Amino acid sequence: MDSNVKVRFPPSPTGFLHIGGARTALYNWLFARHNNGKMVLRIEDTDRQRSTEEATQAILDSMTWLGLDWDEGPYHQSDRLEIYNEYVEKLLQEDKAYHVDDPEKGRAVRFKITGEQTSFDDMVHGNIHSDTSLIEDFIIQKADGFPAYNFACVVDDGVMGITHIIRGDDHLSNTPRQVALYKALGFNLPEFAHIPMILGEDGSRMSKRHGATSVTDYRVKGYLPDALVNFIALLGWSPGHDQELLTRQEMIEKFTLKRVNKTSSRFDFAKLDWMNSKYIQNLPVGKLVSELQPYIKDANLDNDVVSAEWLHKLVELYKERFRTLPEFVTLAAPFFSDEIEYEDAAVRKHLKKGNLSLVEDAYRKLKEIRDFSSIEELENCLRSITTEHNIGFGKLAQPIRVALIGKSASAGIFESLELLGKEKTLKRLEYAINTFLSD
Repeated sequence: MDSNVKVRFPPSPTGFLHIGGARTALYNWLFARHNNGKMVLRIEDTDRQRSTEEATQAILDSMTWLGLDWDEGPYHQSDRLEIYNEYVEKLLQEDKAYHVDDPEKGRAVRFKITGEQTSFDDMVHGNIHSDTSLIEDFIIQKADGFPAYNFACVVDDGVMGITHIIRGDDHLSNTPRQVALYKALGFNLPEFAHIPMILGEDGSRMSKRHGATSVTDYRVKGYLPDALVNFIALLGWSPGHDQELLTRQEMIEKFTLKRVNKTSSRFDFAKLDWMNSKYIQNLPVGKLVSELQPYIKDANLDNDVVSAEWLHKLVELYKERFRTLPEFVTLAAPFFSDEIEYEDAAVRKHLKKGNLSLVEDAYRKLKEIRDFSSIEELENCLRSITTEHNIGFGKLAQPIRVALIGKSASAGIFESLELLGKEKTLKRLEYAINTFLSD
């Protein structure tokens, strides 16, 4: 059953969607969905010098990627000038506003402040008092005919029937002016909830020096939308228990503004990486392969010659080992390429002359195996060598792993042999024997 709850997310298209803006959008979306209400998307593009169509599209793309669907809009304030003009005239006729002339800029309109005490109940911070006698009369319509931010915002909220305004607490200073405008225009006063800012890991305001700041950045860096949504939901809100991995439905069911923190939250990149890794592990392999394809392509890895089945096996093998999508490319590159990079430390530690006979035995015995698709046969082959030499399996597996992958850490050695195939396996073992072990 629908309720009368109606919220809005009103980004300004002067740049990408910031992570703080994305959290504001998410809290509005969760509040609307929790209350069976509606969310309006409104593009506040009255700043003609800074607003761009590219930024508008980037915001819409980010919202769509995050899965934050809206019920009305997107409305563009630049298309609604007639509505604002109508309410400017109303205030002028009621002597609540007046014209001001600027010799250089032209004629603008100012709103008259009455100087009364105003207060409102904020759903996060509690009751907030302000003395409007400390506020000067302010511009509501600029000389170019476009509305000022505070005025357009209030008119739209009133006309659109917005019941709750959920936004960052950097807007608290705007609220007394807006409350005065709601009253002067005869609109119902919406309920306010001002959310504390997101801070960087050092406790200062989140900025580019802390790393990625826009949703687009996180998308490019290989974070999954569900992981990012889950992470930013918990930047200032608690579901009321220690559960950290929440489905969207669980977030919708549990979301209330009462559980939004009064203090700022710090952005924790390590936690985001951990959370993303969990979402990667829980994603069906077919879907994960689709998410990885752009990164494989960007890395110029030749996956045209590999089968879908082979790629699915490789992703399944490594899905618990990478935290972001590009990390898979780094880990899995040796499986695609004919030439690999060898880590110096791994070579020094594991490809020593003392291991020459072990790797040579592995080369000879693996050469005799016809079917590299049998994990069991590959395992029996290598374990027979450890039995003959009376050594632990790691003594053999590590030199082979470095010879095949170039590093001392990889997924299972038998599965790696199967995916590399006989030709690549023998070629790399031979290269290691001739290059490192025979020096």
